[in-house]
Amino acid sequence: MFCVKCGKEERTYDSLCAACYLQSNRFTQLPDHLDLQQCAHCDEYLMDKKWVHYEDEMDAVYDHVAAHLMVRKDAMVRDLDIEAREIDRKSYRVHAVATVAHEDLEVAEETETIVRIKRNACPKCNKIQGNYYESIVQVRPTGKRFSDEEREEILRRAKAHIDNASKDSRDAFMAKAMQAHGGYDLYISTIGLGKTLARELVSIYGAEYKESASLQGRKDGVDIYRVTYLVRLPPYRVRDIVEIDGKLYLVQSTGPQTAKLRQLKHGDNHTVGIEHLRDVKVVGTKNDVVEAVVLGEGHRELQLMHPVSFATIEVRKPQGFVRTGDTVKVFLHEGEVYIIGN
Repeated sequence: MFCVKCGKEERTYDSLCAACYLQSNRFTQLPDHLDLQQCAHCDEYLMDKKWVHYEDEMDAVYDHVAAHLMVRKDAMVRDLDIEAREIDRKSYRVHAVATVAHEDLEVAEETETIVRIKRNACPKCNKIQGNYYESIVQVRPTGKRFSDEEREEILRRAKAHIDNASKDSRDAFMAKAMQAHGGYDLYISTIGLGKTLARELVSIYGAEYKESASLQGRKDGVDIYRVTYLVRLPPYRVRDIVEIDGKLYLVQSTGPQTAKLRQLKHGDNHTVGIEHLRDVKVVGTKNDVVEAVVLGEGHRELQLMHPVSFATIEVRKPQGFVRTGDTVKVFLHEGEVYIIGN
């Protein structure tokens, strides 16, 4: 076949030889400029209708340019090389070289564009800035205020739960955390997230749980509710010492329905429903446990140096207790010494 433009006799493409066809046709194109949206609060970039985190802004520019490269339907980009140069703050001149295949032809095409970073607010940050929330998780103590350590632990657990949920959903966030009535009011973005957070705290602490809903209005003919989840923590915590019927027990673990206790004097284990522990008396915490030096050991008892009077005393070993060091942890209560562990 002859090229209708130059007369060369070879394979033709739309009646043109390869050289004339490539000279007359272009397979790729970029707009004169591209606007890349960046959230001014979380610094994420809007990519294909999704907000995405980038460590390096240049990577976001490259991906934005690659996503907006227009390619003819009868061509395929085999390789794309992009270089960007900052013109001024939040503005880049981008040069792209696309290696394009069309039938059995391959050509490298160059194109340029300007990328402008536009700062605004993403929908999530708009909601956060507006203190938007659909549920409140009220975390309350029983009988006493939380210590600073407990408040920090509760808030840390709540933030970890929400951070984990936010990996799969941009709708997951905590609008604010307010101290209230000795505990916390946690304002949560969605009803579902508030419920899963409340249930996790119930599972961890063996807490009491209640929920209530209030009508906030209507939208598109649908009732809009705001839900409050009350999580009331029991008076005890894991590693606390509690008194039941005149006997002392170490709280080993808690759950949504039961708590596992170890009787201090004999060492036997008990599983108790949390409904029986609502008003239990806490006689000590992990901070009240001290170390005692072991002076000797018999089959059923240990000889210890009393941690306060320094007198030599004998203390019965709990069931199954095996000493591993030169000291043991003990709890002092009403003149008695109880072995807690190694």
